[in-house]
Amino acid sequence: MGPQLCGAALLAVGIWVSIDGASFLKIFGPLSSSAMQFVNVGYFLIAAGAVVFALGFLGCYGAQTESKCALMTFFFILLLIFIAEVAAAVVALVYTTMAEHFLTLLVVPAIKKDYGSQKDFTQVWNTTMTELKCCGFTNYTDFEDSPYVRENNAFPPFCCNNVTNTVNETCTKEKADHQKVEGCFQQLLYDIRTNAVTVGGVAAGIGGLELAAMIVSMYLYCNLQ
Repeated sequence: MGPQLCGAALLAVGIWVSIDGASFLKIFGPLSSSAMQFVNVGYFLIAAGAVVFALGFLGCYGAQTESKCALMTFFFILLLIFIAEVAAAVVALVYTTMAEHFLTLLVVPAIKKDYGSQKDFTQVWNTTMTELKCCGFTNYTDFEDSPYVRENNAFPPFCCNNVTNTVNETCTKEKADHQKVEGCFQQLLYDIRTNAVTVGGVAAGIGGLELAAMIVSMYLYCNLQ
């Protein structure tokens, strides 16, 4: 039942992105628009959801009908997914620096162009910086020449550890440089490392479920006449 639910969730998100792409782009701004030059998120999620849903159905069908072909197909597809997940984890660990460089090329220009002028984009970043207690993607310099800085002649208060932006708490370039508030990408990495046990536990749990499903499918396959 688990794979069907995961597949249904992916399908729902994929359909939302495909049908209501305008609101998706409105929330995430130019970053999502640039990223979609490489991957069509909506169709990708629909395809992934369909595969996962079909995989869950295939496993249930094989177990109920005692079909060797269905069980073996289920096993090999799940094995491929498991290997892909392990490979993705290794790539994520090895190429973190490359990912940061790639994202910097996408995110920083978006901040300089839309922060302070595009309401939804600004709100998303304000929420992110509030929750992670960070400033920009890399640091306060990401906001230089942004509409916000041009209009207010100051940097966002988050870059000076301010919770409110009052006259007495204006975040100047000198204050931001002195405070040296961490960028959101590095802060996110720090939070992930801090909660590595939880993240690792969730990953291990998912991997364990996949291994268990493969073992059960092979057990059923081997015990069929």
